[in-house]
Parts: sequence; structure tokens; C-alpha cells
Amino acid sequence: MYYSYSEVARENYSFVIQKFWRNLERAMGYNEATVEEDSTVLFICDMQEKFYTGIPMFKEVIFNVSKMVQICNVLGIPIVVTEHIPQLFGKTVPEIDLTGVKGPFGKTLWSMCIPEVLKELETICNNKPPKSIILTGVATHACVEMTAIDLKKKGFQVHLLAECCSSSRLEDHTHAIERFKQMGCFVITIENLIGKLLKDVKHEKFKDTLRIVMTSAKL
Repeated sequence: MYYSYSEVARENYSFVIQKFWRNLERAMGYNEATVEEDSTVLFICDMQEKFYTGIPMFKEVIFNVSKMVQICNVLGIPIVVTEHIPQLFGKTVPEIDLTGVKGPFGKTLWSMCIPEVLKELETICNNKPPKSIILTGVATHACVEMTAIDLKKKGFQVHLLAECCSSSRLEDHTHAIERFKQMGCFVITIENLIGKLLKDVKHEKFKDTLRIVMTSAKL
């Protein structure tokens, strides 16, 4: 990035430096890595009863997704839930509280981006569409990945919660995580996400959120 002598002379030096860093952050994608409470939605993809068997670590994923639901309820973040062919794979597991969520929406597409979900997104954040989607569920390499692809095509920022997804084979899950990064998604953890959402220990919901985050799993 180049700034001429005349530009530096014309503008305050500190302002030029600030502009330089803003441009650099934009180029590096830092701005896209931010997450705001009022423009974020949690997606829960196909956390269904059939997958108690066949999905490694499914019990742990259930626990973490359930924890994320509690956090979103505390912070007022909307939640969208889908079920893949529910007559075949069953309903969403009962451990996940569906009170107040949008859905569950049944689907046959691998992607969660079905017409009913896209319609909800139009006004889900105070009558506006969200900026960021927090993505959880199964399977990482199938329905979750296809959802991410469609969301990226539509201009949403996608943040995959690493401990909130899994696949039937570790190899599929591992390679899918790499593809998420390659397509420009952010692979993060719950605690990392909370830091980005709250930003300050003075946040009025900090203690309530911390209590949920620090809850020990009873597995």
C-alpha cells in the first residue's frame, strides 16, 4: 500500500496510519472474523436420534451443542434447526432444548439452506438478515459442509464450532475441516466465540455465560 508525500502532508499523520491498518485488516479478513450479538444466528444441523450410533463422539457433540443453545438463549441469539429426512433419521435428540427455536425444518437437501430457512433469515435479527452464521451439527463432511458452501455463496460469514460437529469417519471430518478453511470459513471453539461476542468482562451477561461455559460435562 502506497501513500504519497502530498497525502501525508495533507492529512494528519495518525489518520493516515489508521487508514493503513484498516486497509490491512480488510485485506487480511480481520473484520470478517468479528461476531456481533445482534447480527448472528446459530444453525443446528441434523442432530437426530438415528445418529446416536454411527457418529463418533456424538454424545460429546450433543453436550456442546446443548451448551451453545443455552448461551444463545442468554444472549438473545436466534437459533435455526433442521432435521434430515426425519421419518428416516428421527427427531432432534431430546437433550437439545428446542424452546423458541426456528424449526425444526424437515429437509431432503443436504444443505440447511432450504426455502423455509432462507425465508426466516430475511428478518431473523430484528427484522434484518444476519451477518454471521454459527454452524454446528452432523455430518461435518456432508450436510454441514454443504450448508457452509451455500451460506458463503449468499454472502454470509460462516463460523464452524469445532467441538460441535462430527462425521461417521474421522478422515471425513478432518478433511472437511480443512475444506472449511479453504473456502474462507472460520473454525473456532465455543470459548473463542464467547470472547468475540462479549468482548468485555463488564458485559451484563458475562457471569451467566461464563457459568454455562465452565459447566463440566457429565458424560
